[in-house]
Amino acid sequence: MSVAPRIIVSIVAVTLFWSCGSGATDVTGDTAGRETFIGAYLALRSEARSSRSTELEDGVRDSILTVYDVTAQELLDFIDTHGEDVQFMRDLWTEIETRMVELLEQNARDRENEEDEANEADAILPD
Repeated sequence: MSVAPRIIVSIVAVTLFWSCGSGATDVTGDTAGRETFIGAYLALRSEARSSRSTELEDGVRDSILTVYDVTAQELLDFIDTHGEDVQFMRDLWTEIETRMVELLEQNARDRENEEDEANEADAILPD
């Protein structure tokens, strides 16, 4: 298993582990960190989906993390910091799920538009 799937699996495992903890951490809603985490996570998942693989090449993963100015370790640290705050984590994963659904729906609409345009072009061109 390469590093990228291990990172995603680790993030999810740590999240689940800490989310089931009994106490909540004493942290504020670190908005910039939260948005960075969400953006990076969605970009990593979207790229994995589009490549139809659970593994991302190191260069691809690193370029995504660079765009969000974050390292894999910082993503894990974010989960470690906020993991015990069940409400924070529930809200975080709800937001991620909502955004992922929006991305999937947008991608489906884009594919439909491309197909419609291709069909229109085929109808214009003579056989």
